[in-house]
Amino acid sequence: MKAPVSPPLRDPLDHLLGYQLRRASMHTLTGLNEAFEGLGVRLTEAIILRFVEANPGCNQAEIGRALGVTRTNMVPVVAGLVDAGLVRREVADGRTHALHLTPDGVALHGRIDAATRAHEEHFFGDIDAAERAVLMQLCQRIRDRPLK
Repeated sequence: MKAPVSPPLRDPLDHLLGYQLRRASMHTLTGLNEAFEGLGVRLTEAIILRFVEANPGCNQAEIGRALGVTRTNMVPVVAGLVDAGLVRREVADGRTHALHLTPDGVALHGRIDAATRAHEEHFFGDIDAAERAVLMQLCQRIRDRPLK
């Protein structure tokens, strides 16, 4: 005999905007992670490649500050991208290394960009430009607010 199906649980957090943002973020990032896994890259690596492509000659400390990532966490990721032949380091001022994409990094960046555009279209394609602009402004306002 089949066990009775219980009704879905009532979500006591459903009315909280921060909770809804977190759930939406996790849902969309899961899809993006899956797309990037198919390219052989993790989300963090893809983001760093995009930063280096957009800011040739930047350094890992600058990227870390922009992303709110500690040096301890940045070092192994950038080293992995260098070891994989996707990023090259050039001495900038003796201690600092400027980062640049290699030809393989440029090619992978193109595939990352295409996957990102497809992902954005899947999740946000039915949101018109005006709604998108409002949503982007609201998200930026939340991001700009100090933690406390």
